Amino acid sequence: MAETARCSCSITAALLLGCGGVAFAQSQSPPPPTGQPAAAETAPDARVEANLKAASLAYTLDGGDFRLNFDLPNGRSQLVWVASSTATLDELEIRDVWSVAYRGKGALPYEMSLRLLMENARMILGAWHVNQGADEYLVVFSAPVVATANAATLQEVIEVVTLSADRIEKELTSKDEF
Repeated sequence: MAETARCSCSITAALLLGCGGVAFAQSQSPPPPTGQPAAAETAPDARVEANLKAASLAYTLDGGDFRLNFDLPNGRSQLVWVASSTATLDELEIRDVWSVAYRGKGALPYEMSLRLLMENARMILGAWHVNQGADEYLVVFSAPVVATANAATLQEVIEVVTLSADRIEKELTSKDEF
């Protein structure tokens, strides 16, 4: 993670230059990783929209959430969502930024769960989550960001989520599905 922070300027430049459309295999966004129900068509949060425009980050709307497609080095890409919905804790209002790194059938294997827990221990911002469905699961990297964050802060959180999810996707599968 410290390495990610040191490379922030060059990675941010690559992300800004690489925003583009990437096809996604799913027709809808995965559920938010915090256990919140998937967003029904909610109005997009104007604060997020303003920040994404200020950072020159291209996006589409997906059920009220913001979906960003990034072209990364070595021909890879990553899809990231920024939630419009927020949660509050006292006076702290936060939203999730997340990206899928892996999809599997059945239940999450023990070895993978152990690997993700070990990854969580080294992360400064964000954590790995598993969204378990009836017959498949998604491995999702999620990071909270204060809902009133400025464009630079939101962009940095998006960058952390993008690179973390892509790194694990590549390590687990060598594919570029998400």
